[in-house]
Amino acid sequence: MISVIVPYRDAAPWIGRCCESLTRQDGDFEFIMINDWSVDDSQDIVEKYIKTDSRFVGLWPVGEGVSAARNMGLVVARGDWITFLDADDEMLPHAYMTMTNAAKSGANIIQFNHLRYYTAIDKLVLKYTNEGGVFTLPDLPVHWFGVWNKLFRADIVWDVRFDESLQYGEDGLFVLECLTKYGNIYHAPKRETTVKHRFDNKSSLSRSKTLSDIVKQLRAYEDFLLRQDNQMMRVAVCREMSRLWDALAGNINK
Repeated sequence: MISVIVPYRDAAPWIGRCCESLTRQDGDFEFIMINDWSVDDSQDIVEKYIKTDSRFVGLWPVGEGVSAARNMGLVVARGDWITFLDADDEMLPHAYMTMTNAAKSGANIIQFNHLRYYTAIDKLVLKYTNEGGVFTLPDLPVHWFGVWNKLFRADIVWDVRFDESLQYGEDGLFVLECLTKYGNIYHAPKRETTVKHRFDNKSSLSRSKTLSDIVKQLRAYEDFLLRQDNQMMRVAVCREMSRLWDALAGNINK
């Protein structure tokens, strides 16, 4: 079974289409919907799907924020494989077949390319493309730091958690923690996609990061770096920190 962890907060404009994309999935799934303290009608929308599709599970997190919500999902997930989906994204109709075929590779962390939809120009494109194959430290695939474009073996993430102190960049640290156990990511062939990412949510955390968010993320990466003995891991983290420093400089110069 594949567990899909979906945190949502004030997602009424798009959570319905997200849930609808999940109901269209054929295969052995559970959809763990975690309400991250919404004050709009999001939960009412999700409840309709919980009542009509037994694969949906509704939860409230103990803490607050997307990391706390995802961590709760990890605690209750029953699947052999775990993936994540953002509330403003959609799972593609063929996702189950794509995921299960990739799982036959024997890999522990599997990454997929994804389709991005640009609402303003009504265009769907294949985004952040990588060729299929195994990517090792420190030469990780493009967009390695996301979790919603990946499939994780449940037995490698049972003791890994998202950093709840971070508002931004918690995905990358989660992936790095997994890579300390298995230093590579298997990337599915180029045309194998699982997610339709809509680029129309201006309130998305990934599009609303602040200077303080970047500084806090850099400090978290530094802490992670200082705990590493693996030289290749150190190189990978330093490369990511270099990218973050560039982002920090860009924010300062605005």
